Amino acid sequence: MTLIVSACLFTSLLFAANGASAAIEQASLPPQQEEKLVPANLELTFPGPVDLARSTAILLDAQGTALPTGQPFLSGPEGSIFKIPLDPSMAPGLYTLDWRVLSMDGRSAEGQYKFRVDP
Repeated sequence: MTLIVSACLFTSLLFAANGASAAIEQASLPPQQEEKLVPANLELTFPGPVDLARSTAILLDAQGTALPTGQPFLSGPEGSIFKIPLDPSMAPGLYTLDWRVLSMDGRSAEGQYKFRVDP
């Protein structure tokens, strides 16, 4: 009986952890790996308000060197869109955005977002 209860508890915790992580990131723009000109901002859209002061975004080039971005800001309903301004003169290449966001209700999510800038 203890084994069954433990297995059920583990399974419910696994689904809860996956659900919380999946629920916080709702969409991202532009689509990953899409070839296009430099967007003005990278946008991560969440189902609820984001805590800007405790969220981070680091832009890396193909060699893993950190690059400057503009100051991240929020927009959208209740501050649910986390925007990272990009330099319009970025060189062509593959870029990665390492991000970590904390929602106002205390949930957190993190990930990598890859995109390409074509000449």
